[in-house]
Amino acid sequence: MKSAGRRIQFFWVVPCAFGLLLTLPSTLLAEEITLDQAVAIAVEKNPDLAAVRNELLLARSEVQRANYVSQFNPELLSEGNYRDRAGHSSSQEWRGRLLQQLEIFGQPALRRRSAAFGYQTAQANVANQIRLLTAVVRMTFFEAVRERRRSALLEEVEALDHRLVDAARARFEAGEIGQIDLNLSRVRYGESRRARIEAMEAYRLRRSSLGRLLGNAVGPEPEPAGDLEVAPLKANLDTLLAAARIHRPDLQAALSEISRLRTEAQLNRRLTLPNPTVGPFFGHEQSNERFIGFAVGFSLPLFNRRQAETTAIQARLNQAQQTLRATELNIDHEVRDAYSRFLAAEQELRASREDVVVPARDSLGLLEDAFKAGKLDLLSVSVAERQAFEARIGYLDAWFNLMSAKVALELAVGGESW
Repeated sequence: MKSAGRRIQFFWVVPCAFGLLLTLPSTLLAEEITLDQAVAIAVEKNPDLAAVRNELLLARSEVQRANYVSQFNPELLSEGNYRDRAGHSSSQEWRGRLLQQLEIFGQPALRRRSAAFGYQTAQANVANQIRLLTAVVRMTFFEAVRERRRSALLEEVEALDHRLVDAARARFEAGEIGQIDLNLSRVRYGESRRARIEAMEAYRLRRSSLGRLLGNAVGPEPEPAGDLEVAPLKANLDTLLAAARIHRPDLQAALSEISRLRTEAQLNRRLTLPNPTVGPFFGHEQSNERFIGFAVGFSLPLFNRRQAETTAIQARLNQAQQTLRATELNIDHEVRDAYSRFLAAEQELRASREDVVVPARDSLGLLEDAFKAGKLDLLSVSVAERQAFEARIGYLDAWFNLMSAKVALELAVGGESW
């Protein structure tokens, strides 16, 4: 009987434990990931990037087409007739011809070269999408870390306000303060609780955005791991500009597209030249006569000389050259601005850490002790608490500004090559 009772208790405990697990907050069930893991997962699992990667398949199909043995299939012609000859036996006659158009002006090589440039352009475009996606993932990751830190600060404020409420109630019961001061402490506590709830929801939203970018590969709301710091910038502006011209994939895509269109222009000119059509012919005539021969022909470019194609290619080439010029200007502009922003963010963080956060934190502890000792009124403590909190939030914002400036600089340079 005892063993049966233990089995009943066991089978009752397991479902309850499983139900308790399901009711845990999503933060406790979320999987923690580092920044590098988040970027790697996004590159592999993001569905938007996967859709863009199909452009590589399209470009590869053009490479396959360009490597055909011939762009033209052989053409087999045949005909037959019945000849009724008066005074002679009738005869059945037939003829056949096999024709093949040949490209002898270098068109196949130009076509393969154009397809190769097209594939390079597609690769660069995919790499550029990876660059943009990486920047978005990094920014979302840092936003989530910022909201987590903000929630932690607000939790400290809530705990402090709770202690102040208890101290105010004790002083009220002792007749040291009035109802207004007690109510003020309760209002401050309620505001801090509300702010913490809002911060927790903001943190959840950032994690939800991160989960979407990762294709929910590690859950809908992954937890960012670690408190990240930024190393001092060692490269100068000229080094960063040179690195951007090497690593920016959108610049490489623009250069490859210009090369492809120039090759297309050469190919289009070659396509106006008449390709020879060659092949044997054979047949049977007059009941007992057989013949065989060889035919050569040329098309006459009278009506279609590919004028429209020439105009379209030239227009696209002009467009690609302007795109290249715009990309070069964008790179110069983005790198210079990101570099200046990064240096300013470094100075801002240093000033916030040395001149604001530490003194404000020390003063807050002294003010709380003074209030508990009855040497300071609640309003003064509340004002000092707000100042200290704003100072720490200011430091958090300065940290985030530096992290976002780092992301912007990496985005402008085309990678963390500095």
